Order: sequence, then structure tokens, then C-alpha cells
Amino acid sequence: MEKHVIDTHAHYWPDAYLEHLKAAGSPDTDIAQGIGAGDSTEDMEKRLKMMDDAGVQYQLLSATPQAPQWGEANEALALAKEINDDYAAIIKAHPDRFLAYGAVPLPYVDEAIKEGKRAIEELGFLGIGVNTLIQNKWSIADERFFPFFAAMDELGATIYIHPTGQGANSDLVNDYGLEWVVGAPIEDMLVTLQLLKADIPNRFPHLKFHIAHLGGGISFQMQRIQDNYTDWNAFSSSPIDTLKEKFWFDAANFSTFALENSAQIFGAERLLMGSDFPYFQNDKYTRAATYITATNLTDEEKAGILRENVKTLHPHAKFD
Repeated sequence: MEKHVIDTHAHYWPDAYLEHLKAAGSPDTDIAQGIGAGDSTEDMEKRLKMMDDAGVQYQLLSATPQAPQWGEANEALALAKEINDDYAAIIKAHPDRFLAYGAVPLPYVDEAIKEGKRAIEELGFLGIGVNTLIQNKWSIADERFFPFFAAMDELGATIYIHPTGQGANSDLVNDYGLEWVVGAPIEDMLVTLQLLKADIPNRFPHLKFHIAHLGGGISFQMQRIQDNYTDWNAFSSSPIDTLKEKFWFDAANFSTFALENSAQIFGAERLLMGSDFPYFQNDKYTRAATYITATNLTDEEKAGILRENVKTLHPHAKFD
């Protein structure tokens, strides 16, 4: 199969990194272990075959939600350097197959700024990947992280945001075992709205945002959200206008109807192919691409989602 698709939502966690992250205090590494996202020869060969079978040329990797956010500041910084160096190594070994979002050691802002600059300016990564919740308690939209956003704004960075599996810290989600069933997309939608409520896109106008999983279905709620702006001053500026200007959403949702709705609300040009590898593999990895071609969108819109739109998000990247 011809390889032309760019998968903007894929994960990679070397075994040693997960071990070091767990030793630093992360309570959440078990879900990432032994599922084919490691650095063994077997895992890499299987990953590349799945990419080939699905027509995927590149995966854009991120460490989220296994972010280097645990331990003291120096420990978290060391973890961030470790995983970023791992990503630089895999890109060097497979320059025609992988790209990366860098990891940063938030909540340690000074250290996160330092490593974020290194990831973008020295390692050439396409942006920074962060969690919806930092250390499973603070929203990434919290004011304490504004200095980090300010530093990334100076670089014109893309900020990729992925849920944590903490069910938005809601007992109504977690007491029923729904952390990943619906908790993850709830986090996607909430963080998008939190960014808007905190006016972060206007405070830091050079930032661009990539939100996972079609924004958790936010397109389905847009009329209600917009009415709360026009009728009740719930936001400082128009949510739909801001989302159409500053946000992109990956298509790791896999419902043709949901994708068509998101395209209708935001424009197909704001959507990006995403697989959520390794949580979907083999036939379901291929589905991440084929479900896009099965929609009623135009051929041009489909091609945009599969490959071309990410070039607009990352105009300085070399994809060929």
C-alpha cells in the first residue's frame, strides 16, 4: 500500500523510561507496559508493519499521558530529557517514519521552559505534548502555567493536549469505572473549554493547539457553548471563532458521523488523522485511516485530514 497518511496521535514509551517514571512516583505506568509501544525490536517491527498496512508514512509521537511530571524538579527534568532523547534517537534511526512532540516536566515551570525550548529549538520537535491534568490535579489551563505558555508563545509552538485517564477527577465518572470509556473524551472537551475560559488563546496569540479525540465531541455541543457566549457572556470572545482559528482536532474517534459533524462545525481543514496507537492495533489501526475515507466528505477534505492539514499546523516540518 502506498504510504501517504500522517498519523498525528501515536505513543511510544521505552521500557526503561516507564521504569524510571514509576520509580519517580507515577501511579499510572501499568496501562502503558507490555502493549506493543516499547523499544524492543519486536515492538518496532510490529509497529512499522501496522503503519505500512494502513498506508501510514509518519507517526507523530508523544509521551502523553506518561508525562515526566513526577518526583522533585531535578528528577522530572531528567525524565523529560530522557524521553526526549529517546524520541530524537528513534527519529534519527527512522527519519522517514517518525516525528515527535516534546515532553516537559510540568508542574516545574522553569524546568519545563528550559526543556521545551530544547525540544523545539535543538531537537527539532514539532511542538510540546502535555496532559489535560498535571500530576492528576491541576488543569493545564491553570494560571500557574501561564509563564510556560508565554515562553512557548515566543516560539510560536503547537501545544498537543491528551487526557490522563483520571475521569476529570469526577466521582461520577470514576466510581463507575468510566475513566477511559468516557472520562478521556470528557477531559478533552473540558480542557478545551478551560483554555477558552482562561482566555489562553488570546493571551498567547502565537500558540496553536492540537486536541486529541475530536476534542471529546465538543462539536456536538457547539451551539450550546456559543449561546452561552452570546447570551450569557460565558467567554471573553467567540468560542467557535477561536476554535476555528487556533485549534486542530485529531480524528481518533473512529465514527464517520462524529467526523462529519466535526467537519461541518469546525471545517474539515481543522481535522487530523490520529490512531491512538498502541491502544488500537492491527485492523483497528488500519481503521483509523479507512474510516476517514468512508465518510461523505469530499476527496479533497479526506486528503486534507489524512495528510495535508497537518502541514498547515506545522508549516516548517519536513514530511517528505
